[in-house]
Formats: sequence, C-alpha cells, structure tokens
Amino acid sequence: MKIIYNKYFPFGSFYATNIFGVIFARSDKGQMSEVQKNHEYIHTLQQREMLYIGFTLWYCIEWLWRYVKCRNWMKAYYDTYFEREAYKMESDLGYRNRRKHFAWWHLFVKKGTLLHEIGVFFGDIAAFIRKDFLLAKYLYALVLAVSVIVAQTVFDFYGHFLSSSYDDGTSMIRIPLVYITMYFLVLVPSLAMHHELWRLRRWQVWVFPVMLLFIDGGGQGFHYYIGWADELGFWVKDKQYLQLVGSFLFRSMFIVLMLCVFRKLTEGHFGIFGLKRSSKYLRVYALIYVLLIPLFLYVSFTPQFLNYYPKMNIAYFDGALGWDRWQLIGLFEIFYANDFIGVEGMFRGALVIGLSRWLGCRAVLPMALTYMCIHLGKPDLELCSSVIGGYILGILAWRTHHLWGGLIIHLGIAMFFEVVGITRLLW
Repeated sequence: MKIIYNKYFPFGSFYATNIFGVIFARSDKGQMSEVQKNHEYIHTLQQREMLYIGFTLWYCIEWLWRYVKCRNWMKAYYDTYFEREAYKMESDLGYRNRRKHFAWWHLFVKKGTLLHEIGVFFGDIAAFIRKDFLLAKYLYALVLAVSVIVAQTVFDFYGHFLSSSYDDGTSMIRIPLVYITMYFLVLVPSLAMHHELWRLRRWQVWVFPVMLLFIDGGGQGFHYYIGWADELGFWVKDKQYLQLVGSFLFRSMFIVLMLCVFRKLTEGHFGIFGLKRSSKYLRVYALIYVLLIPLFLYVSFTPQFLNYYPKMNIAYFDGALGWDRWQLIGLFEIFYANDFIGVEGMFRGALVIGLSRWLGCRAVLPMALTYMCIHLGKPDLELCSSVIGGYILGILAWRTHHLWGGLIIHLGIAMFFEVVGITRLLW
C-alpha cells in the first residue's frame, strides 16, 4: 500500500484519504499509525471488490442520500457503510487477513431488503469478473468489438454484406457464418489464454454452438416467405405487412425448434430454456429498468432511433389486410415480443446456461460478442451498448440459471421504443 505524504491534501480535518488504493496523507499531522493504516487498507479492499469505480460511485451516492436525510455532512460521512466497517474494524490489525468479500454489506445491511439484494446483485457481477478476468483476453475482446463497430458505422458492413444477401439468396448462409465466426474468434483465444484448451476436446463445444448459431442466423436470413406473398397475389401494402410479421414469426419458429432439439440432446440439463421458477434479482431488474426510462425516452427521440423505430410503422401499414390499425399493431407486437423471448432463450439460455456445462464461466464472453453481431444494422448506440448489456445479462444468467432478468430488460426496452414510436406516429 503506497502512502504519499503532502502538506495540502486531503483538506480540512482529515488526516488521510484513499484514492484507488493510493493513500494521500497530511505530513503536518504526523506519520500514520498502524490503526490508521489498517483503516485505509480496509478501504483498499473495499475498492478492489467494487472494481474501484463502483466503490467511488456507491460512496458518493450513499453519502449524498444520507446527507439529504440528516443535513449534516460529517454524520453522513460516518454513516456510510464503507466508513462504518473501516471504523469498526480498524483496531483489529489482523482483520484484513480474514476479511470476507463485501464484509461491509453483510455487517450492516439486513437480509431480505431491496438494498441487500442490490448489493448481492453487484457482488455477483464483481465475483464473476474476478473469476473470468484476464487483461489480455478482455483487451482482445475490446479490439474485436471496436472492429465490429467500425466495420458497421464506417463501412456499413450490414448493408454491403448481409442485407444484400437477401437479394442473391445467400442470407441463410452469410448471417450464421458471421455469428459462428465471431463466436469462435472469441472462444478459442479465450480458452488458450486461460490454459484451458482441453475444453475443446469435447465435441459439444464445437457442435452445439455451430448448430445453435446456424439455426438462429438461418432463421434471421430465411426469406422464402417473401415469394409466398407474391404468389398469393396480395396487394403491395398487404404483402409488405405480412413480410414484416413473417420475419419475426419464422425466426422465432427456427429458434424454438432448435432449443427443443438442444434440450433433448443435453438430456434436459438445460432446463426449460432457463425459464424456471425463480425470483432472484427480479426486484433489482425492475428497479434498473425504471431508473433507465429517462435515458430510453431521451434516446427514442434521437435521429437514428426515429428512423428505425417503431418497427411497426402504422403510418405506412395503416389499412393493410383491411384490418383496423389496432389489429395490425397487436398481431405484429405479439410476434415481435415472441422473437425477444426466443433470442433470450438462445443467447442467455442455450449459449450460456446450456453450454456452461462444458465451458463453465468461459461461455459468457463469446456469447456477448456474438450477441453484438445480431444488432448489426440497428442504431449505432444500440449496437455499441448491446455488447455491454449482453455481457452483464450473460453473467447474471450464468449465476442465477434463469432468464427473467434478460426478458425484463430486453423485452421492456423493445416495447418501450415501440410504444413511444407508435404514440408519436398516431398523435
């Protein structure tokens, strides 16, 4: 633990402060005692388990919340969970050697409360990152992610390579090829960096991802229903509405069929696609969704999102099939929502929960980068955020073995953009 003595910082009556594990102490207040050093070392342990930035954010938010309640900044300081642990245990010089992770949480937060559930939620994420993290691996994943973003935003990869494949009939090959390539570009180097190439000797590690992603990408690239509408003699607007609905209907059918086959091949260890009865973290997921609504509202009025959402453009499809607009909206949104259930079952369910039987926690990062690829062609912000969201939802699916969090967040976001977009078009 590095200590930097100086005459000016920290300010006021404080003798020392801990910033990212480095102690800044006032030289005019004398040398730090062993008790004071132990106090600051406890803060270092707290910062490490919260990945430093998390500690800083939590400390500031909690201090502000307590200050609003008591209107006394020093009382708010002493009442924060981090300081309560540090002051309580600073005299026990052997405490840091036997301290458990997130001890501040277990000491002062009552079990069963929402606050306790939030702490365990973020603790699970931090524990996974510590278990899976290798600097070289995550830098490599970052380079891949940035490469995908540049290929799409600068060179329009989706428009030139994937979207055009619907015209020449190769979409059912090109799209799954992109997904499978990305998956193994992440998986194989990741296992090599962890010295776990022995996992690749299992045929399931090769066969199941290829099978799953080929069906998912093939379902997205399935285009023959377009010709069916032509053969049946539908009017242009009717035909385009049926094509829009069909794009989600057939992909969902492909995914559900593949998940059923996958569950059979894994002898039921996959469960019912991760849709088991479990309430773990549901309150936290709901809280996160509510807190993000202002951001969603702001994003929904940016130019790219206005051009892309709602998927159901009622201003264009109004009058199709001779139906009322609410019938058209209702049918489409049913199939649109069903597609998200299938996507969660595929990516967080099969590729994480299912394959964790052979890959353990190494199943999450390849899924997240591949999940990013299914957002090619969507607004840039959605493409960039998908890898982070997919990674976090993958961690939580791996830890909880259920998909409810992904469904709440993923489906909730999609429906929010649809509701805002349709409301804007109608009024």
